[in-house]
Amino acid sequence: MKKEIISVLILLSVFSAFTGCGKKTEEVAEVKEKIEKVEEEKPEEISEFYKLMQTDSRPIAVMIDNDEAKARPQLGLESAYLVYEMTVEGGATRFMALFKEAELEKIGPVRSSRHYFLDYVIENDAIYVHAGWSNQAAQEISSRKINNINGLYENIFWRDYTYDKTWHNLYTGLDKAKELAEKKGYRLKSDEKTFKYYKTDIVPEGKDGRALDIPYTNFYKVRFEYDENEHMYRRFVNGAPHMSQTGEGLSAKNIIVYALEDVPLNDGIYAPRRDILNVGSGEGWYLTEGKALPIKWTKKDRSAKTEYTLENGKELILNPGNTYIQIATKLTGYKVDFGESEQ
Repeated sequence: MKKEIISVLILLSVFSAFTGCGKKTEEVAEVKEKIEKVEEEKPEEISEFYKLMQTDSRPIAVMIDNDEAKARPQLGLESAYLVYEMTVEGGATRFMALFKEAELEKIGPVRSSRHYFLDYVIENDAIYVHAGWSNQAAQEISSRKINNINGLYENIFWRDYTYDKTWHNLYTGLDKAKELAEKKGYRLKSDEKTFKYYKTDIVPEGKDGRALDIPYTNFYKVRFEYDENEHMYRRFVNGAPHMSQTGEGLSAKNIIVYALEDVPLNDGIYAPRRDILNVGSGEGWYLTEGKALPIKWTKKDRSAKTEYTLENGKELILNPGNTYIQIATKLTGYKVDFGESEQ
């Protein structure tokens, strides 16, 4: 920024001097060329998050408990670069948090897998960490050849009763998960890029996107509110800030939200279990920097990557920073608060 200001001042003074003294235009061009050369040498601004997303380290996806208030506060969501939230049986939700090159010694509480989360494990080419599974998830982890680490069988998990003394207290460490993945012979590198990112923040043109409400159930309501000072969306649960065990409130740089059909699975084992119909296309919203942009999502089959596009058909490119993908249900829906631009 300083170089730009200096260059502009130099250019203005040179042109003023030459105009007043009647110097030849060739001399003006020569000075201008030197200034442009200095500008070309100026280092490009690139965020650290953007650099992280360009690495070829394979993501690790962890199932994080959110079945009820006892599961909160969690630990690790604040460090994830991408978080999916979807419903499970009983009207609760569960998170799948993704990490790249993170060495967290503790993360959790860790919970069991559901089969539709596997679609997003595959989309992100991730190593999958969970503790148990539904019947269909167990079958698909095998048939779809998911590289997984299961808390039912591995010794890198432990109980911590600090916040809960029932079953919302199983933890692991990403450092231990990575070591175990290497021992299992899982690939630790990946060229898959789920999203493209801008190198630095941009403020897109669109409606004001001041807040987002997702009433998953009458006992679990999620809200995001834009913080102009932090340029982040602060996350709330049932009217209170959603806190991490670190003591910090959770927030998101980017939010993608859309609604899908959530229907009974009827797998003959646990009738309340759900199925989320994520194949097809539909509409949603992308929120960033206090703006809301209408988007379209398309997923050709369960193993295909979900494609997100803007109204003009161009690929959605995200601002550098963590992203929450909030998959609501068509039954309860969601509401974007457009502020004054809603009028």
